[in-house]
Amino acid sequence: MRFLDSTSLANTIENVSEALFFGFEIAENEKQAIAVFLVSRHHAQGAYGNMFAPTNKDLKRDFLLFTGEKIRSNAGRRHMMGEEASRTLHKLGLKNESIETTLRESDEGIASLMKKHDSRLGTYCCKTCSCSLWLNVSAGGLNGDTCILKTGMDFLKQHREEKGTWKGFPYYYTLYVLNEVGTGFAIDEMRFAEQSIKRWIKRKPDAEDKIALRRFALGERILGQI
Repeated sequence: MRFLDSTSLANTIENVSEALFFGFEIAENEKQAIAVFLVSRHHAQGAYGNMFAPTNKDLKRDFLLFTGEKIRSNAGRRHMMGEEASRTLHKLGLKNESIETTLRESDEGIASLMKKHDSRLGTYCCKTCSCSLWLNVSAGGLNGDTCILKTGMDFLKQHREEKGTWKGFPYYYTLYVLNEVGTGFAIDEMRFAEQSIKRWIKRKPDAEDKIALRRFALGERILGQI
């Protein structure tokens, strides 16, 4: 298996995310195997709410986001892995009763937690966790609730800083989320970040640095949309 790591939810999410981002093909049998693994992590011990549980291996280290930022808190990594696992399962595009039940129950779990925390601004918990929520919703999580995306982008706009970043938000991961949300909701924030992207994208990345390559490709894609 090229993308499935049955010892790590985090690694599997990262591998599939890279395939999706760069357009690598995932064989149908591996998609099925990944889906079975993700379903097996649903509501397992250590899951955040009724979402997807990290493995023991994952819990012994920091969670590294696709764009390189580290999530060190236990609650943060469990929540964000849960959101990203849901997003990954949606993106695989497979349908059967087990997958549909898992996604529905995961949605119900995060929706219940959002209601408990009175998340009326399209956010959840902290700003970084809110990004993972938007990423999940952009793939169809929570029924692709456009209200969450719209109010979330409005909330992000309120945290603009002069240098083209957003106060308290992880810069590159936020760009990654904007790219996934798409121009329909995120075009204003993409345009806001244009000059900041142009400042750093002049530097060609090291071909051996996968995070730098992802960030560079991400910058090019956003500039290409605005």
